[in-house]
Amino acid sequence: MSEKIVKSKLVNFLVADVEVNYEEVGEFYDAVGAGNVDVVAGVMESFKQAYGGLWVGGKMVLTKTAVHLNANALNRMVQDGTLDIEIPIGMIRAVANEGGFFTKIIRLDTDAGSVKFRCYGAKEVVALIERMIVPRVSTAVLKRSSNA
Repeated sequence: MSEKIVKSKLVNFLVADVEVNYEEVGEFYDAVGAGNVDVVAGVMESFKQAYGGLWVGGKMVLTKTAVHLNANALNRMVQDGTLDIEIPIGMIRAVANEGGFFTKIIRLDTDAGSVKFRCYGAKEVVALIERMIVPRVSTAVLKRSSNA
C-alpha cells in the first residue's frame, strides 16, 4: 500500500466465515501446557453461532480511499477464512459507534452489508471516517439538486 496512511490502529474485526484450525491450536496448547483445546473449541463455536462470526485480531489502516482490516500473524497461524478486508470509502454509506466493554465497536454500513471492528479511540476513528464520507455524499446530493 503506497497510499498515505490517515490513521492506523490495532483492532479486532468480526468475520463471519473464519474457521479456527483447532489441530494447530491444540499443538500449541500441548507445547505450553495450557490445557484442553476442546473446551476452547466449544466456547469459540458457541460464540460464533451467537454473534455470527469470530473476532480476529489485527490492524486497521485508514487511507483516503479505503479502510483496510488485516489479521495479525498469530491469527493467520490458527485461522482460515477472510483475514483481510478492504472497504473502499466510496462504498461506506454510514459509520456508527456502538457499545462495548473496554473498547467500542465501529460499524461501517455499505450496500453489501456491515463490517464491525473494535479498538481503543473508536470515537476519533468514527469522526475521521465521517469527515471522509460526508464530502462525497454532499457532493452527490449537490449534483442531483443542480440537475433537477
